[in-house]
Amino acid sequence: MNKEYQVAGFMAVTAMFTLVGYEFVRSAATVLFKNAYGAENLPLVMAALPFVVFGAVWGYGRLLSSLGPRRTLLLTTLGSSLLMFCCYLLLLSENKVVTPVLFLIKEIYIVLLIEQYWSYINSSVSPTTSRRVNGPVTGIAGFGSTIGGFGVGLSAASYGTETMVLIGALALLPAAFLAGFTYSRFGEPEVPADSGRDHGHMGWHWLRENPTLLYLLLIVLSTQVMAACLDFKFQELLSIEYEGRPDEETALQGWFWGSLGTAGLVLQFVVAPLLLSFVALRWIHIMMPLIHVGTITLAFLEPSVFTVGLALFVFKAFDYSLFRAAKEVLYVPLSYDERYRAKEIIDVFGYRSGKGGTSVPIAALQSGGVAMGYYYLPVAFVAAAFWLVLIFPLTKHAAAIEGE
Repeated sequence: MNKEYQVAGFMAVTAMFTLVGYEFVRSAATVLFKNAYGAENLPLVMAALPFVVFGAVWGYGRLLSSLGPRRTLLLTTLGSSLLMFCCYLLLLSENKVVTPVLFLIKEIYIVLLIEQYWSYINSSVSPTTSRRVNGPVTGIAGFGSTIGGFGVGLSAASYGTETMVLIGALALLPAAFLAGFTYSRFGEPEVPADSGRDHGHMGWHWLRENPTLLYLLLIVLSTQVMAACLDFKFQELLSIEYEGRPDEETALQGWFWGSLGTAGLVLQFVVAPLLLSFVALRWIHIMMPLIHVGTITLAFLEPSVFTVGLALFVFKAFDYSLFRAAKEVLYVPLSYDERYRAKEIIDVFGYRSGKGGTSVPIAALQSGGVAMGYYYLPVAFVAAAFWLVLIFPLTKHAAAIEGE
């Protein structure tokens, strides 16, 4: 089998194990925090996210310069597992102070690891191969979301929410083994001698020099503003409906994310490969925010667990599949530092800072007595519209590079 396909396949299975664990941690961490401090304080803990994620990306950049991509991935994977295991032990002592720490860990570790997988794939395949494999890669990885989500749905009520954190930590062990095996078998990408030296270890200067990267960052920020508002509204409605029944809510959230993973499989294995093979990248990118504008409009006109959940469901389904596959194509022709450093700024710092940055004004307004629940959906609509506007300069530049 072609080496490019083998690398993509091994890293996809690695991501699958990581996502199995993430589904257990995501539902548990959210419910544990809400049970300790209330859903209304979710924006408050998220407001700390930009500062924490900046430190994580900075630390990643330093590790990458010192250890190289293989050892950096192994260290961040095992370190994440250890941190979650420590949180689990503290939860057993009924220490609720650890719940915001766990919440922040689950927000950061998943993107930090997943983007490293994609950096390796993008360094190992050609643009043509990227269009063929990106959909299946997200599909294989998506099995992890389905397995993990349904696993939470089936087990949370019986074994308790805290146990889900332990399972999430253990799931990273096979992921670490597979990542190490893949790098050992296929080797590390060629690292330029001056990588990280002339402009620092994070690579902010690439965003100024490459318009594609700058537009990608702005789009990611806008998508995460939208995602944060939809998620806050959804969690608010769920807390009302499942008040006093935390394990049942954890199970419901598990079923929600598991069903989302199942729906994503169709997009990942069928829709994404077909669209990327036969439709211009510009039209794929334009289609996605248009669909989100429609679902958010429906939720605004008739807000409920179902309509808000549907808007969040559709966003996440596209984000994990078609948007991911179409976005990664843009990274393949870029340099090592753009794929490994600038990408982490965009897809780790950008993703989580978008959500965290949204939370800062929300928390401030809530502390001033503003009922922000009324404004989540309008802000999400504006963010989706801004995303649509940004697509045109992004795809114009990308099309010029690809010769479309």
